[in-house]
Amino acid sequence: MRRADLRPALLLAALLAAPLAAMACDPAEMEKAMTEICTAAVDAAGEVVLAAGEPASLAARLAAARRQCAEGDPAQAAAEAIRITRAAALIEARAHQS
Repeated sequence: MRRADLRPALLLAALLAAPLAAMACDPAEMEKAMTEICTAAVDAAGEVVLAAGEPASLAARLAAARRQCAEGDPAQAAAEAIRITRAAALIEARAHQS
């Protein structure tokens, strides 16, 4: 089979797949999923902050990250949740060393 003979079949396949691809990339659903992931990350960070004795600075950062999950950039908020978790874990580790 020549390339020219395959073009109509490829075009038909692309046209049939387009609606499926459009449904898979629904921006509202993607935003909802990112917010859920972000909220779970911040909730987990909150548990670590509580275990570390909830230093005021970490509690303030945690509250800001929660707001950013819902109103701002969920990816940035999830990254901040990781940084908060690391800071809280270091505080807790230092408390256990003494």
